[in-house]
Amino acid sequence: MKNLLIFAAAVTVSTSVLAGNMSDNKDMRAMHSQMMDKSSIEEILKNEEMQRLHRDMTRNAMSEGGFEARVQMMTEEGRAYHNALKQRQKNTAG
Repeated sequence: MKNLLIFAAAVTVSTSVLAGNMSDNKDMRAMHSQMMDKSSIEEILKNEEMQRLHRDMTRNAMSEGGFEARVQMMTEEGRAYHNALKQRQKNTAG
């Protein structure tokens, strides 16, 4: 019985620590997105290769060409391009 209580306490403490770390992570993401200014977003969006891949990905959707474009966009550069597109859409909408 004593071991069960110790185990329950350990799970409770570790869960609360994990929840605290997760909230800090969200704050860091928000801070990072605020740090991306318009000039850096525009620099990222000028990448012609990423523009071509994104165009292929959206036009060809479920075809083989669309899937190949998706695979090539699954890089750090592709994620940055996608995030910059989202940020630009937020800025123009709001």
